Order: sequence, then C-alpha cells, then structure tokens
Amino acid sequence: MPDLSGRIALVTGASRGIGLAVAEHLARHGAEVILACECGEEAAAAAGTVRRRVPRAHPESVACDLGDLGKVREAARRIARLTGGRLDILINNAGVAALPPTCSADGYEAHFAVNHLGHFALTGHLLPALLNSPEPRVVNVTSVLHWLGRFRPHQILRPVPYRRWTAYFDSKLANLLFTHGLHTWANARDLPLRSLAAHPGLVNTTLGSRALRTDDHRARARALEWLQARWHSPEQAALPLLRAATDPHLAGGTLVGPGGRWEWSGPPVQARAARRAGDSRSAEHLWRLSQRLTGHPFPRAAHPRASPS
Repeated sequence: MPDLSGRIALVTGASRGIGLAVAEHLARHGAEVILACECGEEAAAAAGTVRRRVPRAHPESVACDLGDLGKVREAARRIARLTGGRLDILINNAGVAALPPTCSADGYEAHFAVNHLGHFALTGHLLPALLNSPEPRVVNVTSVLHWLGRFRPHQILRPVPYRRWTAYFDSKLANLLFTHGLHTWANARDLPLRSLAAHPGLVNTTLGSRALRTDDHRARARALEWLQARWHSPEQAALPLLRAATDPHLAGGTLVGPGGRWEWSGPPVQARAARRAGDSRSAEHLWRLSQRLTGHPFPRAAHPRASPS
C-alpha cells in the first residue's frame, strides 16, 4: 500500500470484521479515517479501537443508518463537515445478509435498501466532497456469490416469494451494476472519479449467521460459521478492498477479489465479474430506479461541485 498521508477515507460498516480491519490498515498508512456505523455508540467504540491499535491515528466516527434515507442524508452532511468538504476514498462496505422478510424505514426490502440503495444515496450526497479531491475513488463491496444474483426490477423492492439468500445475492449484483453505472456516469462527464468494486471471498465473520440465529435457524447458523471459519480472517479479507481503494494502476470498473481457489481466499487480484454485472441496460435501469427512490442525489450537471445536499 502507498503512503496515504493527507488522504481522507470513509469506511461504512466499520464497527467490526472487514470494515474495522480496513479502517485500521488505512490509518496505519497515514490516512485520516472516518468510521461510519449504523449506531453512533458502535462507531465511537470502533474509532477507539483503531486509536488504541494505531496510537498516532485520530479517527472520527459518525452514525449512518443506511436503511433510512433521511439519516443517510444527515450523515452525509456531518461527514462533509468533518472532512472540510473533501473526501478522497469512500469504501461502501456495510451490508446485511440472510435477513427474514424485513423492510427498511422507507419501506424497501432490507437487503436492497442497506446493501445498495443506502450506499447509492450516500455516494451521491458525498459527490461534491469526492470531486474536491484530485483523485477520488469509490469502492463498492460485493460478494463472490454475486454470480447467483439477478436483476429483477419487478421484485427488487418487495420480492414475492421472499427467499433470504436470493435477496442477498441480488443486492450483491446490484453493487456491481452500481459500480458499472457510476464508472459510466463519471466518464460521460469527464470526471476524475474512479469507481471500483471488491469482494472479500469467504470470511470468518458472523455476517449471515447472526440473522439466522436471531430467526432461530441455529443449525444453519452453525453450518455457515463452520464453513466461514475454514477460510480467511477479516484482516486477510480486507486486502482486496484495500487494493481497490489504493492501487494507482487499477482502472475504473475493475473488480478485485482473492486469487485463490474459487476466489474464496488468497492474495488480492483482479477478478472476473459475472457477465450480467456489466450489462449496460441493467445498470442504466438500476441507476434511474435508484435515483428516483433516493430523491436524485446525483445531479445532472457536468461538474457538480456545489455544496453537499
């Protein structure tokens, strides 16, 4: 990783696991890091953890509930104030998995709302701060299981019948369609913004199993945790995200993932996305839908460097 002194980075879902590991790595390499979490207390505790592990770091924390678009807008305003109106790196890492039928505060299916829609809105609201950086970069965190996802606009908000893993896979495909859409949008306006994606492989975390345990699917939760524990740690899984966020040689639209067998673990390399993840028509459809549902956070102006909305 290069020296990141003077760079300002925001990591969502930074209270634990991969997000916390990414924030710590960025801080170790000199970046000014902001940790965004659903709960303000969790964000403050995570910032304290980074401060203890990297004594010279001065991380900031902010509450950002990605399942509530009003709170996303408020969080973006606080982040813009914390950064002085400039943001160099945005890592859209937060996510949920295997939830029972759940709606967001705005009435949308929770996987789509948190994993995609909230990050779409946050990125749009922070666009002026990103464009005040000479080399802004957005990294959307997807999953190796995006291959199982489909773009189903007729079911994307309230899927019927509801299948928890199908909803998760579809949201991870949406992360890649958003990456493609943002890359196209920035290029069409000759903006310096680079949009990339990363997936961590199979990671020893409780993502997915927490929801299964809460929903009393304990045997499934134990099986998932057993499988995840056989592969790499959050610290290792953070490497594809970090490469996507910092490697100066990666072009916009690139996907980075583990280079081992089945892309479940291994060193961070350029990975191949499912063909449907780069479908321009689906990406444009998702972009228009997301703009409408989030109140159009991305402006149509060629150079939108105004104050954050």
